Formats: sequence, C-alpha cells, structure tokens
Amino acid sequence: MSDKKMIENITGRCMAVRTLSAARAITRRYDSALRPLGITITQFTLLAAVARIEPDSITELADKLWMERTSLTRGAKLLEADGLIERRVEEGVRKRGLRISDKGIKLLREAYPLWQSAQQDVEEQLGKQVSEANHFLDLLRSAPF
Repeated sequence: MSDKKMIENITGRCMAVRTLSAARAITRRYDSALRPLGITITQFTLLAAVARIEPDSITELADKLWMERTSLTRGAKLLEADGLIERRVEEGVRKRGLRISDKGIKLLREAYPLWQSAQQDVEEQLGKQVSEANHFLDLLRSAPF
C-alpha cells in the first residue's frame, strides 16, 4: 500500500478522527451560544452534572461522565474558583464531594435558553436522523473497547 493510500485510509475511515471532528464542530456551536455568559459547553454540562449527580468525589463524577480525572479536576477547579461549585465537607469522611452553589444554579438558569437555542440548531441540522445519531453515540459510549 502506498503512503498516500495509507494516509487517505486513516483520515477517511478513522472513527476517532471522525467523531472528534464532529464533536469539535458541535462544540463550537454550543460555545458560541454560551459565549455571552463567559462559559463553554464543557463548563455548562459539568455544572449540570454536578447538580444532578452531587458526586462524592471527582473520581465518581469522572467515571459517570466518561472523562479523564485530571481533565475533570482542572475544569472543576475553575468552576470552584468562580464560586459556581463547592466542595462538601463532611465530618469523618475523607472524600470531599461536590455540589453546585446558588451562583452556579443562577448561571445554569441564565444559560439554559442559550443552550436550548444551540440544541435546537443542532437537532434541526440532523433532521430526521436525531434519534439515530443519539442511538449511535450511545452505542459508541457503551462499546467494550
């Protein structure tokens, strides 16, 4: 196989390249919508996840979000520094869980309509394939790689 053919094969067929490229394109749409509030889609979804899960640790949250613990830690520290999430401190418990602050809930409320607009745009772009796309993404996430 020639080098050119090999490179075409990699860039044309690689599921990692294709899914990462699609994720970046979609992320740009959400980030653009949320920009007026100074947050990214990653921060927005992290806030929502902390609010929903109220994890006992960063590790628990990372596992549930399929994220690397170090990446999640960096993101959580930024949200904590901005007063959007807080560490729960329980006496006699070594783990320090996370919870969303009142300021974080307020930001989610402000960001929600912007997120809804971006979500609608993405769904409209996918058209009838929305449920198929969601199903495909769920399959990828649960595949035993």
